[in-house]
Amino acid sequence: MLRVIQILHHSLGRVYARAEPESGGQGWHELVAREIAKSTSEFEIECWRPESSSVKTHVWTDSYGVTHRIYPSFRVRYGVELSRSMIANLRSELTGNPRTVLHLHGIYNLNTYLLASLFGKRVSIVAHSHERLDAGCGVTQQARRVLRKYALRNVARFFVSTAEEKSYLSEICGLDKVSIAPLPVDLTQFHMIDRKRARTKLGWRPEDHYMLYVGRLEERKGLEYLLQARRLLVPSFPRLHLVVVGSGSLSHKGMNDTILMGQVGYSDLPLYYNAADLCILPSLKESWARVVVEALACQVPVIGTWTGCVPTLVKDGVEGIFVVPMRDSVGLADTISEVLPNSEELRFKIDRSRLEKYGSDNFVRQMVLTYRELAARVGPESQ
Repeated sequence: MLRVIQILHHSLGRVYARAEPESGGQGWHELVAREIAKSTSEFEIECWRPESSSVKTHVWTDSYGVTHRIYPSFRVRYGVELSRSMIANLRSELTGNPRTVLHLHGIYNLNTYLLASLFGKRVSIVAHSHERLDAGCGVTQQARRVLRKYALRNVARFFVSTAEEKSYLSEICGLDKVSIAPLPVDLTQFHMIDRKRARTKLGWRPEDHYMLYVGRLEERKGLEYLLQARRLLVPSFPRLHLVVVGSGSLSHKGMNDTILMGQVGYSDLPLYYNAADLCILPSLKESWARVVVEALACQVPVIGTWTGCVPTLVKDGVEGIFVVPMRDSVGLADTISEVLPNSEELRFKIDRSRLEKYGSDNFVRQMVLTYRELAARVGPESQ
């Protein structure tokens, strides 16, 4: 049996209880592992990651049969984090076991560069990008291209979210190695629920208006423009609320009249989308922004900027997306005021069938075919 180790490159700031990966709040590597394990028993799947807040290694197996390993690590900042114990254990377990695929989540970071250099000639490596592409400019741009070309030379396959990133990596590593495969959305989990019923479960007022923001609290997310837009809308919509789901480094200053939910379990997200009138994505830069697909799968209108998956979805003819300029709180407020009164009617105009290509089934099929292809390079399993 082919062993596939899904490896996240960074800490999540917590050590899971045994049940938590099934209930939600997982990292990219766990989301991918779960979707594959739900669909096939063809592979032995594990999830590894570093954790700077941990002082010992944690190991457990979840209800899908996926083994989880969390290793203590040293973290300088995001993208610069290493776990000596994880690398040592990986070296030991890969010795004499070439029928292993390392699926590294995150491409442009020290952990991926190091693992690809150390083990890329020993086993097959897949590198999966989920972050925004920062190519740099001038001298920095050239330096990054040289570094990435050298550090990623042993990676067998790359998966990215957008055509822009595919073009960039293809020039560095070769067109035949790079494919587009954004993180999937489970369309059986994200679907339309009666809005009143969803609000009752969350304790939201049925007669009020609610805008929903889901994502990291970071400057690049453009949240400040949404906060400004909300203040502009108060005179016209005095019962309009902004609900923020997520956490991050951004200060809560100016969010006194905002409903801050913090982190919400992944399995609970469909309830929040369905309870909201609108989902807002005011980002300045995104890699893919899966929240847009999640909201549309729940048939909730989305107002967003021309970044991440929005251009792709608009070109695919997906209904329910309203595009606004970046850094334009007035334009955002105007669009919200136009869409908000008709949000319930707009829900029924969103065709979920156009989102099927971004669902779990298509994604899993792509991953399984890739793993099989890489396994064939090693040869049949010895008896």
